[in-house]
Amino acid sequence: MLRKCLTLLYAAGGYLTGLASIALIVTFLADLPLTWAIDAGTPGAFWPSVAVNLGLLWAFGLHHSVTARRWFKRYWTRLIPPELERATYLYMTATLTVLLIWLWQPIPKTVWHVSDPLGAGLLWTAYLGVWGLMFSATFPIGHFRFFGLAQAWERVTEAPAREAGFTGRWLYAALRHPISLGWMLVPWITPHMTMGQFVFAIGTAIYVLIATIFEEADLVADLGETYRDYRRRVPAFLPIRKPR
Repeated sequence: MLRKCLTLLYAAGGYLTGLASIALIVTFLADLPLTWAIDAGTPGAFWPSVAVNLGLLWAFGLHHSVTARRWFKRYWTRLIPPELERATYLYMTATLTVLLIWLWQPIPKTVWHVSDPLGAGLLWTAYLGVWGLMFSATFPIGHFRFFGLAQAWERVTEAPAREAGFTGRWLYAALRHPISLGWMLVPWITPHMTMGQFVFAIGTAIYVLIATIFEEADLVADLGETYRDYRRRVPAFLPIRKPR
């Protein structure tokens, strides 16, 4: 009984930690007057700051890509119980999120600035709207499995373990990778774009485009012709329906 309780507590902690990490990134990119905002702190030399920031971004992305690969999960689940693998990933992601924000080098030089209140308000609405769509995209693929709770619950209740399902519903009917597209969009949706945020936007886009190649290869290996047919019909990022 104690082990079951600890399993659920560990998974619940991972769930809350994952949500907290998202909230940190949302406020970080919004550049609110907080100590962890993207332009907070004392600027340093331009090119060294760019190099450090890109290194932080790609280290963060490399963790995501490596831990998502099947070969890594086979090894990792020898050390971590399979039902806690996703929750452990969320704890690791949270740690890297804090390091990214803590070590980020501000580059506050302005690229553009929308001073009109209406224009700025529309941009903030779009910013929060994209984050909302990204969050909603976790539900068709299994929100609680995505955040590690379902796996722990199945273990504790001794229910049959279920693999993450494939879906072509909701945003996935228009795009294969709506969450990845959201990550590429949100750094640009701001009334005050600085060079620091510009570096974040470019670095994120480069990472997502490269990582998607490996993600798609895994999906084809897992789902076979089902995913090949889906890929032929549905575009990756631009919601333009492919001709049959």
